[in-house]
Parts: sequence; structure tokens; C-alpha cells
Amino acid sequence: MNIATANKIRFNPASPTFSQNLYQIYQHMQQHQPILRLGHTWVLTRYQDVSYAMKEPRLGNADILQHVLTELQRQQIMLNQPLQDLLQRSLLFKEGNAHHVHRKALQSLFSGTCYQSLKQLIQEEIIRVVQALKGNNQFDGIAQLANLIWPRTFARWLNLTSEQQEIIAQEKQSIRLLLDPSAITFANLQSMMKAMKTLDDLFNQLLNMHFAGRESPFFTALSLGYHQDHDALRHFFSIDCITLVIGGSETREALIGNLIQEVAMDATLQQRLREDPALIRLAVQETMRYESPLQMARRTVLKPLSFHGRTLKEGDSVLLCLGAANRDEQQFNDAGRFIMGRKDGQRHLGFGVGIHQCIGQLLAQFQAESTCEAMLRILPPFVMAAPGQWQQNNRMLRALDVLPLTTSFGYLKG
Repeated sequence: MNIATANKIRFNPASPTFSQNLYQIYQHMQQHQPILRLGHTWVLTRYQDVSYAMKEPRLGNADILQHVLTELQRQQIMLNQPLQDLLQRSLLFKEGNAHHVHRKALQSLFSGTCYQSLKQLIQEEIIRVVQALKGNNQFDGIAQLANLIWPRTFARWLNLTSEQQEIIAQEKQSIRLLLDPSAITFANLQSMMKAMKTLDDLFNQLLNMHFAGRESPFFTALSLGYHQDHDALRHFFSIDCITLVIGGSETREALIGNLIQEVAMDATLQQRLREDPALIRLAVQETMRYESPLQMARRTVLKPLSFHGRTLKEGDSVLLCLGAANRDEQQFNDAGRFIMGRKDGQRHLGFGVGIHQCIGQLLAQFQAESTCEAMLRILPPFVMAAPGQWQQNNRMLRALDVLPLTTSFGYLKG
């Protein structure tokens, strides 16, 4: 193997060329480095290994916050105590019974009549966004479509003021670093701390507005989850809102973008979906496997364990490459092809498995399906005007920065 080839297949998510060679790198690691050690981090890429790790109780999320704090201390950066206390209340960093109880409370947002009203809000916003594209010969499927739907829905769901909407839009980029502590630097830490404080103040202000009589579907649903306990709401409301901002918006936007790209690049697929919209569900499922929005998830070793003959020590970090697992040829036949309706498609790990499986996965699927259905029903056939551009500023996501679409002859797959 020459040096140029070796550099191409090196696992380095921070590299600007990593996304270009992503699946080649994953395949090489599955064949030659099924467990790769980088400092105190172990990287897993095989489907069976990633699936096992996500269900293994000796690996968890509880110490990820400590990993964040350790990474900050290594850079001689201190996170103030109020922000540490706030983060410790997040569902993202809990295990065991504390995780179960908190997750059950949040489940009220995604069940029953409250969930049905949320789906109605989503559909209304999707129709507005897609209708606005009618008559446009060219448009960006990210900036003019995928990135608009959830923020507008979120604003109506929480009954946000326009000023609150603007603040959330400004600060959400800074707080996503919590999902990838290795990317934290002194400069962006300052932005993250400021954003956390700003959003905490904003959502506590919103809670007081609700207690004073301001209504919202979100507050109604969350109140049911916490059994109308005002003390519990004061304790969790702000961090629950922040968690939804961190964990929800970007992955949903990425799923829509990745799905629409596949539909735009394959005229046969698009025609099948136009003729039979019931198939859109299968297209979303295959997109979750083929271009998984969440490419990586992090776990911490809570108790030592042996894996592939290696000893993972307590406190070590484990990076689970979901995108690699979903392209594993040992699990999925012809894994490098987008095959709608494949028999093994439902086994994908795009939403995770185990106790930390994505709590909003049904909502994400619904939003992607509804967006695709509305585009196919309202807009004429569309294709790529030019190749899409993958974003480079988030190591954990597979998401498009730009998705140039046109209703004229354009760029097609193959």
C-alpha cells in the first residue's frame, strides 16, 4: 500500500477529506482493524460489534459528561458549577433507573393526543414550505426546505416569541459540541458556555410564562409526563428543551436532506414513489441505513471488559460508527447500494438500539415521509442541479450543507 492510499483510508474524522472517502475507510477498518485504539478511545465499525456495544450494560452514557469535563481540564478549561449541574440533569447523560424515569416523562411528548397534535403542526409547516417552492426552477433542498420545517414547528409547539426563536437559532450551533467533546476548543467552549446560559435563561423565562397562563402543546404534554408537578418541571423543563435542541433538529434535517438527494438522483425511484406514496416509508428506512444521519455515537466504559482480545478499561471512550455498521457487507447484502424494500433493511442501527435508542425516532421518520410525500405531490419532477455538498463542521453527522435541486434537466446518478 502506498502512502497516498494509506492516508486516504486513515480514520481521522477531523480531516477535510474524511467525508469524501468515508465508506472506503469504514470498509478497510471492518476488514483489517475491527477494533482501533486511538489514545483512550476505541473505535468499532462492524455491525455485530456496534450492535453489541449499544446493548452492553458495561458501556453507557453516564460518564460522557465526565469525559467532557476531563477533555476541558486537559485544555485547562473549567466549566462553571451551574452549567455542570444543568447538564447532569439531561437525559443524554443518565443510566439505570434515573434514565428510565426521565425517559418515561419525556415519552409523553411522543404519544397519545399530544403526539397527534404535534404531527398536525409538522404537516402544516411542511405544506407551507413546499408550497413556497412552487414555480421555482431551482432551489436548495437544505436552506429552503429541510432546515425550515423543524424550527418553525418547534416555535409553534412551544409557543415561542419571535425574539426567542431568533435566540435559539443563534445559539443552537454552539451547544451541539456536547455530543462531540473531542472537538471542543478554548474558543468554542466560550461560545458553548454562553449559549447554555442564554438558553437556560430563555427556557426558564418561557416556563414562568406558562405558569402565568401562556399555553403551548409542548407544555401541556410535558406537564402530563411530570404529573403536573411544578417542582419537577422547574428542575427539568430547561434542560429538556435544550436536549431537544441538541439531539433533534440537526438529525431530522439531515434525514430529510439525505432522503431527498436519493430521490432526486434516481428518476426510477422517484417515479415509483410518485405512483405509490406508500413506498416512501421504505425509502426513509433505506436512507437511515444507506446514509445514516447520525454516523457516530459515543459510550464510556463503566466496568472493564474484554473485546476482540483487547481489554477496555474503566473510563475509556468507545466510538460506535453507526454509518459503518449500516454498510457492513456481512450484515446487509450489497450494502453499498440503495435498495428500497430490502429484506434486511429494518435491522439498521440509524436510531440506535437498547435503552438509549432515539426517543423521537417515530417523529423523525414521520417528518421525512411527510416532506417527501408533499414534494412529490406538489412539485413537478425534480433532479440534482449539481452534486450535493456534505457538511464538514460536525464529525458525528452525515448531513448536506447544500442540495441544489432543479425541475429542469440536471445532474443524475450514474
